[in-house]
Amino acid sequence: MTVWLLLAAGCGLSYAQMPIMGSPDAGSRGRPARSGTRSETSGTAGTSKQLAVRFKTLRIDDMLGEHIPTDIDTANLNFQLMALPERKSTVAASYLANMGSPLQSMVYADRRAEERFLFMQPYDHWKDANDEWVWINVTRPFTNGTYFTTVGNDYSQEENFRFYFSANMNKNWNIGADYEAILARGYYTSLATRDKVAHLFTNYQSPRYELFARASYHRFENYENGGITNDDYITRPLEMSGGYREYESLNIPVSLANTFNLTVYRDLFLNHKYHLGFMREQIVDEDTSEVFVPVTSLIHTFQLDQGRKNYDSRTANQSYYSQAYIDGTHTADSAALLTMRNVLGLSLREGFHSWAKFGLTAYATHEYRRYTTLSSEALPDSSTLDPFRQAVLHHENLLWAGGRLTSTQDSIFQFNADARLCLLGNIGDFDINGQLKSHFRLWKLPVGVEANARVTNNRPDYFLRHFHSNHYTWTNSLDNIYKARLEGRLLMPSLGTDLKVGVENVSNYVYFNTQAKPQQYDGQLQVLYAEWKQHLGYKLINFDFDVVGQMSSNEGVLPLPRVAAYADLYIKTMFSKVMTAHIGVDCRYYTSYYIPAYSPALGMYHLQTEKQVGDYPFMNAYANFHLKRARFFIMYVHGSRWFAEPNYFNVLHYPLNPASVKAGISWNFYD
Repeated sequence: MTVWLLLAAGCGLSYAQMPIMGSPDAGSRGRPARSGTRSETSGTAGTSKQLAVRFKTLRIDDMLGEHIPTDIDTANLNFQLMALPERKSTVAASYLANMGSPLQSMVYADRRAEERFLFMQPYDHWKDANDEWVWINVTRPFTNGTYFTTVGNDYSQEENFRFYFSANMNKNWNIGADYEAILARGYYTSLATRDKVAHLFTNYQSPRYELFARASYHRFENYENGGITNDDYITRPLEMSGGYREYESLNIPVSLANTFNLTVYRDLFLNHKYHLGFMREQIVDEDTSEVFVPVTSLIHTFQLDQGRKNYDSRTANQSYYSQAYIDGTHTADSAALLTMRNVLGLSLREGFHSWAKFGLTAYATHEYRRYTTLSSEALPDSSTLDPFRQAVLHHENLLWAGGRLTSTQDSIFQFNADARLCLLGNIGDFDINGQLKSHFRLWKLPVGVEANARVTNNRPDYFLRHFHSNHYTWTNSLDNIYKARLEGRLLMPSLGTDLKVGVENVSNYVYFNTQAKPQQYDGQLQVLYAEWKQHLGYKLINFDFDVVGQMSSNEGVLPLPRVAAYADLYIKTMFSKVMTAHIGVDCRYYTSYYIPAYSPALGMYHLQTEKQVGDYPFMNAYANFHLKRARFFIMYVHGSRWFAEPNYFNVLHYPLNPASVKAGISWNFYD
C-alpha cells in the first residue's frame, strides 16, 4: 500500500475512496488506464507559470497482467489516518499497539487470501500485493517525501518515513523507487518494531509490447514482550498502585525480554506480453490516423518469492511456553519458503472485430515450492552440532491449467470468469471466480451494481501440516479446504452510499486453536456479513461512517465482533482560498468478543477463551491541512483514554498505546 498512500498523501488524493484494495476489479478489465492532472503555480514575484503534471495510473492482475483501471480522486481528506495502524484498509483490527506490528483485521471480508509464506500473513497489511501495486506514467519527474512522528515523547516515539520517486524516460518507459521505514520504540517495555520496505519498479507500455517489473524487499523486526503480566495494570490501575497513581506504561511488568522476531520477504515480479494485430484507420475530428489493433497477445509472468522467519530468545522461557523440544536454555527457531512461478498465456483480445464480443485467454502455470523447517530428529548427546541449524527441506511442484473469459466493452454489463485446475502436485485443487458489473441511472441518479463469486478447493499449506520448533511441533493430516463466497455491492455516488453484503461457506476450516496449534474443524462454517459506508454533509459540517455487521455460525472456531464501526465528524473549509482545512473527531468501535491471543514464537494470532474484550471507543481529535504541494496534520491520539472505561485491548494481554500527540507532513516535488 505504500505507493498509493504516498500518492494519496502527496497529491491530495483520498485514500479512503481509492478503488485499489482487495481483489482485482475484473468487471472493468481491459479498459484504458485512467489519468489525472495536477496543476501547480511557481515563479518569482510578478511572474508565474502554470505547471501541469499528468498521471496515467493502472493496476494489473498478477496472473496475466490484464489492466485494471485506477481512478485518481481529487478529494483531500483523511491524511492523518496514515499515522494509525489500521490506516484506511479496515474498520477494526488486532495489533500489538505499535505501527508495523503483526496485524489481523477483525472484519472477515477484509482478510486477504493467505500469503504464500504462512508466517508473512500477519504482515500482509504492511506490504503491497502485486495486484495492488499502482503503476504510473508521469509527464514530469515526481518525488514525494512523507514523515510522521510522535510529538514530545523521545522514549516511546513512533516514526514513519516514506520516499517515493517516479520518472518517465520517454512516453512509454517509466522507472521509480519507493522506500518506507517504520520505527516504534514502544510505550511498553521490550515491545518495539523496526520495519523497512523497499521497491524498485519499471513499466514499459507500447502498442505492441508491454512490460511491468518490480523487485521488493520487506524486513519486519519486532521485539517481543509476550504481553503484560496482569491486565489489572490497565483495567484497575489505582488498585495495582495502592491508590496513589497509575503506573507509567514503561513500568508495567511484561512476560518476555531479550526476545525478537525477524521476518524477511523478497519478491521479484515480471509480467510482459507481446501483441499481434493490424493497423486500422481512425478518424477523429476529420483527422485520419492509423492505430494498432491487438488481436492476440502472448503472455509470460514470472515471480520469485523468498520468505524467512527467525525467532530468537536468550532463554527458552519455560515459564511462558509449556514445552522446549530442542533446547531448554535458549531458542533460535527458523523457517523459510522459496517459491518460483511461471505463467504462459495466449489471449484472443476483445473488440478487435465487431463479432469479437468477448476476450478469451488460455494459460498454464508451473509453481515450484521449497519449504525449510527445523529437523525433528534428535541429535545424540555426544554431538557438537547446533540443533537449530539442522534443517529439513520439502519440495512441491504444481502444474495448473486455466482459462479466462471477459467482456469489458459492453455499455451495460461487464463480466469476468476465471477457472484453473491443478493437474500435477495437489491434483484436483481448483479455483473458480467470477465478477459481474453494471452501471445505469435510477431516477436520474447514477447507480453501480457489482456481484462477485468465488469457489476454491485447496490443500492446506505445508507449514500447517508439518512444523517443528523449540516450543511448537506438529504433524497433521488435513483435508482440503473448500470455500464458496457470494458477494453483492450497490454504489450510489451522488448520495455518498456504498452497500455490500456477502456470505461465505467454508468446509474443513483450519485455524490456530487455544494452544496456538493448527486444528481443522470437521464441519461446515458460515459467515454472513454486510457493510454500509455513507457520507453526509451540510455546508461545512460533514459526517462519514462505515459500519460492518457480521455473524459466524461457530464463534468457538471463528470468533468475530458482531458490529465494527468507524465514524468521522468533521468540518471542511478553505482558508484564504489557498489552504484546505479538515478538522474533526473520529471514533473506532467494535462489540465485545473473544479477541485473539498472540504467540511470539510463531508470530501468529490464535484463539483464546480467557476473556472477552470490546465495547471501547477509540477516539482521536485531529486537524489536517493542504496547501499547494504540502500536506500536514496534528492529531491527539486515543483521547478517549481519559474518560472511557480503561479496557483498551485489541489482543489478549496487549493493551493499546496510551494517549499521545502525532504530527506529519508530506511534500511533493515536480522536477
